[in-house]
Amino acid sequence: MSPTAPARTVPLSTRCALVVTELLAPAVATAAIGAMVAFAATPTPASGLLWAAVAVLFGAAIPLGFLLLGQRRGWWVDHHVPDPAHRRWPIAVAVASVLTGAAVGAVFHGPVELLVLALVMCATLAVVWAVTDRGGWKVSVHALTAVTGATLAALLYGPWAGVPAALAALAAGWSRVHLRAHTPAQVVAGGLLGATAAILFSALT
Repeated sequence: MSPTAPARTVPLSTRCALVVTELLAPAVATAAIGAMVAFAATPTPASGLLWAAVAVLFGAAIPLGFLLLGQRRGWWVDHHVPDPAHRRWPIAVAVASVLTGAAVGAVFHGPVELLVLALVMCATLAVVWAVTDRGGWKVSVHALTAVTGATLAALLYGPWAGVPAALAALAAGWSRVHLRAHTPAQVVAGGLLGATAAILFSALT
């Protein structure tokens, strides 16, 4: 009887990267972005909480739910959708969900800033779709959303909020490269697109 092969130990750096990649996943970062904008744009904590919930539901929870459903049904390997060929539907569902949230905000007189955020998000996702669909190149959505959040944190709440958010964005980019989910170029492209989205949002509001 042959001896059992020892279990392969996962390096600490890889375990850290896996934790970071989940803690700073696009859905988490997008939820934080929606909440930041909602609280900055509303006059009271109660109204901020209400519109933050709307932003989180349509901007993060519904798209994440679709990703998890696809993983469960075997449409893609995991909720990060590593294969570029499988990213069309998640992007389409995210755009549809964000636009639905924008419609809810328009009907119930929500903050204009959230409407602008929704439009900027959809435009950004359209760019990601075009790059992925035409070239099969994966822009890092982790880096995109993390850098958008970091830039908005600095613009809306000042540099002391932006510094830890920027460190989190760097950690997100490192985790994706370390796990070989993206190349450094794909992470940088995502970061540049995220910064552009945040600056565009600021210019429009």
